[in-house]
Amino acid sequence: MARLTDLHDRAELADLTALYAVIVDQRDFARFDEVFTADALLDTGRGQRSGLAEITDAMAGLLRYEATSHTLGQQLFSVVDDAEIEGVTYCEAHHLRVDGDERIDHVMHIHYHDRFVPTPDGWRIAYRRLVVPWSADYPV
Repeated sequence: MARLTDLHDRAELADLTALYAVIVDQRDFARFDEVFTADALLDTGRGQRSGLAEITDAMAGLLRYEATSHTLGQQLFSVVDDAEIEGVTYCEAHHLRVDGDERIDHVMHIHYHDRFVPTPDGWRIAYRRLVVPWSADYPV
């Protein structure tokens, strides 16, 4: 399998995945056009969303949480062909919810499986699949 060797592109892909986390945690979903292609497909494991409008609507569901915090871990990018790169990013995501008088930290361990494509505005995610190997709830 070919490896991505252009450090500029690799940094741009890493920044793109980090921008996604920042947008989600800041609840600034209108900025998803900076991350996804207009016709991107998001597969959450609970259904698929196609296009920016559907992705934005789906992500607005996170507003049920008081706050979220996504911390990214290791990443691996591989060249598919001249116009596509695949990547996997590990993430620990905290979702703070209120349940009566109790606050719960719903922690998800996520693997983002992405397909990146170049656009006139830089790299964008054309496809993202979330895999959640496990999650747990902790009182805060």
